[in-house]
Amino acid sequence: MIKIAKLIITVVMLFNWNSVLASCLDKQINNLISQQFNHKVEDILITYLTPKPQLSCDTPILSLLNKKKPWGNMTIYAQCDNKKKFMRINVAVISNYVVAKQAISAGTVINEDHIHIQSGRLDKLPATIILNKADILNHIALRNIDHNEPIKTTMLQKNWLVKAGQQVKVIINGDGYEIATKGKALSNAVLNDKVKVKLNSGNIVEGTLTYQGVIIFNK
Repeated sequence: MIKIAKLIITVVMLFNWNSVLASCLDKQINNLISQQFNHKVEDILITYLTPKPQLSCDTPILSLLNKKKPWGNMTIYAQCDNKKKFMRINVAVISNYVVAKQAISAGTVINEDHIHIQSGRLDKLPATIILNKADILNHIALRNIDHNEPIKTTMLQKNWLVKAGQQVKVIINGDGYEIATKGKALSNAVLNDKVKVKLNSGNIVEGTLTYQGVIIFNK
């Protein structure tokens, strides 16, 4: 009876230890997935597609095989010493994304009145979905966008204030002086972008694009 009791205690202790390891592994995987996002997410739901591996350590080194894929089916390997164990998981992410508050016609310059934030499963949406309003405002709709339609990067283009080859005014500000001249923009640019300009003199300078022109501050 004593031997049986000891065996039962050993089995219970082993079960509890494996449960602790599994719980630690869950937390580590959740942290690993969370680190893949550079924006705030409301919730991450992880489903194991294969059984959790039996590990010989409580803090394995975890790595994603494809770091470019932030959600959906993923493969993770856990390393203890020189031994690697692989597992397949599915990651569902709940977070905010931008949808059209009203129907938007092609060619419209998008402002706050056109869009609003909605919460939902990002893993059910295209990878090109836009998560932040700032990445949409002052952009031009390339096609008609329906009411409540999630907005993707492929639907928009930047609202260029100047385009490459366009003549622009250049204002050079220095200590106690200001020089106004003209030149040719060497690239497309939106408001507050850094842009290089080839002056009529042939020199190439770089400044900040404003509504007044390209501003250069000489220190």
